[in-house]
Amino acid sequence: MKALVYMGPERVEVQEWGRPPIISSETEVAIEVAGVCGSDLSGFLGHSALRKPPLILGHELVGRLKDGRRVVANPLISCGLCNACLSGHQNLCESWRLLGLGQTQGTFTEFVSLPNGQVYEVPESLPASRAVLAEPLANIVHLFRLAAPAPFFRLAIVGAGTMGALALMTSQRIGASDVLVIDVNDQRLATMRELGAAATLNTSTPETVAEAQQLAGRGFDVVIDASGSAPARQMAFDLCRPGGQVVLLGMGTQRSEINFVNSIRKEHRVVMSFAYTPVDFRRALDLLLAGEIDLGRWTEQMPLEQGQQALEKMSHAPGATLKMLLQVAPSG
Repeated sequence: MKALVYMGPERVEVQEWGRPPIISSETEVAIEVAGVCGSDLSGFLGHSALRKPPLILGHELVGRLKDGRRVVANPLISCGLCNACLSGHQNLCESWRLLGLGQTQGTFTEFVSLPNGQVYEVPESLPASRAVLAEPLANIVHLFRLAAPAPFFRLAIVGAGTMGALALMTSQRIGASDVLVIDVNDQRLATMRELGAAATLNTSTPETVAEAQQLAGRGFDVVIDASGSAPARQMAFDLCRPGGQVVLLGMGTQRSEINFVNSIRKEHRVVMSFAYTPVDFRRALDLLLAGEIDLGRWTEQMPLEQGQQALEKMSHAPGATLKMLLQVAPSG
C-alpha cells in the first residue's frame, strides 16, 4: 500500500508498505482523507521523542469499511482492563497507544486496522472537512468537561491555531463571554475575530503583552493555553484572575518556567488536559453532526503525494489555513 513515511527531520516520502494484518477483533478502514495535527508537525520537525523514523504519521481519518460504510475513527487505543480504563479514564490507560506514534503506524496511508469499538459510522452528508475534526474536537470537549466553568465565564485563549479555534467555537456554546484570543500570527487572529472572539491581540512585543494584561483587567475566569510554548504558558497564568483557572492543553515545549509564587498568591487552580475518552469522542462527533462546529472555510486539501509540501506549509507558513487534509483516495 502507498504510505507517506517520516524519514527524518522535515523529510517525508511516499513509499510502498505492506498492508496491515487484521486480527479477529479489528476492522480495516480504507482511508480517504487524513488530517494533519499539530503533533504530526512536531514529529515532522523532529521535536517528538515518540516519533522516530521510519514511521507513518497521522491519526485523524475519514474512510470506508469493506462494505462501503463511511466512518471516522478514535485513534487513541486503550487496554480496557486497567484501573484507569475501568474508571472511565481511558486517556490515562497504563498502555495506551495512538496511531502514528511509537510503534503504531498512522493514517497517512491507504489502509489502517483498528479495534472494532474505535470506529464510528458517519453519513455521506457530513463533509470530510468537518468529519475529520472529531478527534481534535474531542480534546476540547474533554478540556471543558474537566474545567467545568460556571455560566457566563470570561475566557482567554492563548494560541490561535486549530485547537484555539475549536476551543473558541465550543466555548461559545457553553456560555463563554468576553473571549480574548492572543497569538503572534495576524492572519490567524483575523480568523478568530471572524469566529466570534470579542477581542484579539498580537503579543509579539512587550508593549502588546502589557496591553493584553490591561484588557484582562482583574483577570479572566478561565485561561486556556492552546500553544504549549514557554511564553504562552506564562501568559496564561498572567491573564488569570485571583482564584481563576488555568487550563494547560498545548504540548509545544517539554519544560518551561512559571512564576509559581505569583500564582500561589493568586490561588490559581491548574488543570492539565490530555487527549479524551470515548465519551468525549462521541460528544464531539455529535456536535459535528449537528453542524455546531465547522472550520471548512479554513481547511485546505492536498494529495498524499504532496505530503512534503503540505507539512512544510503547515510547519512554516500556514497562513489562514487551520486544518490541512491529505487526500489518500478519491471520495465517494
